[in-house]
Order: sequence, then C-alpha cells, then structure tokens
Amino acid sequence: MKLLLRARLQVRLCLAVALVFFCGAIHAYADTSELEYRVKSAFLYNFTKFIEWPAARKRADFVMCVAGSPQLHAKLVETIGDKENNGMPIKFSSIRHPGEAQNCQLVFLGFMDAARLTDWVGALSDAAVLTVSDDSGFIEMGGMIQFVIIDGKIRFDINQTAANRSSIKMSSKLLGLARNVN
Repeated sequence: MKLLLRARLQVRLCLAVALVFFCGAIHAYADTSELEYRVKSAFLYNFTKFIEWPAARKRADFVMCVAGSPQLHAKLVETIGDKENNGMPIKFSSIRHPGEAQNCQLVFLGFMDAARLTDWVGALSDAAVLTVSDDSGFIEMGGMIQFVIIDGKIRFDINQTAANRSSIKMSSKLLGLARNVN
C-alpha cells in the first residue's frame, strides 16, 4: 500500500514538474514572439528612413501594409503609432490581396506558402512597393528585404536588384547594415 501511494505521489510530482516546465516554455515562447514582433516593427519603421520612393509614390500619408500576420500588424500600430515618415503621417493597413497594395509604400508579407508568396512578389515587382518578409527564400523569389534570425538576433538581407527594378533607392547606410546584399 505504501509503495502504491509513493508511486502515485511520484507520478503526480513528475506531472506537476512537466506542467510547470510546459507552461514556462509557452510563456517564454509568447515573450519571444512579442519581442520579435516589436523588433521587426522597429526595423520596418527604420527602413523607411533610409529608402527613397519614386515621386509618383509620394502621397499625403505613408502607408505600411501587412498581409498574413495580424500579430505584426497589431504590433506595428502599437509600436509606431503616431510617428511620421518625412513629414507624412504613417497609416497602417491589413491587406489580403496584392491588388490592395497599390496604396502601400511598404508591404510585409508573413506566414505564406511559397506559391502564394511568389504570386505576391510577382504582382508587386514593378509597383514601387517595398516588399519585406521573414519567409525563407524570399530574396530569391524577388522580394526586397528578408528578415533572418541568426544566433537569436534579427538581421536582414537585401535584394538591391529587386529594389532598383521598382525604382526604390536604398541608402548606402541601410545597405551597410544588411547581412547580405545582392
């Protein structure tokens, strides 16, 4: 009887330890995602300071759009809020289709399968819209800036050829901060 009670106690203790570990891992993951979205939001805002769009793309408002990542959209609004870009108020839009990006100066493409991402990049390739994503292979698909995580830090690669094709000029300072430029 004592042995049975002891075994049950050990099982319960193991389950309690596992539960605490699991909950802690979920909390740590949530914190990491929160921090990651905040850092990416700051990067997106700072990219705009080092990029020049063609005169035809300049409007009364600077519009940052997000497709496929409602968490990043919410974090952009929270983090950037009422800031400006070259005297223009920054507005935010969540979009679902490439055609909705015509009013955007910057589009972040998140959580898409490769075929859908390729469709978006193709549709925006000549639109003078800065395209940014964290999906692997984005640069090779013709995207302009791809976030990468190296040793727990967010870095970025730049496809200058794609930006030039869209008449988007990136400053040498931004190019110097990139991990890779092609």
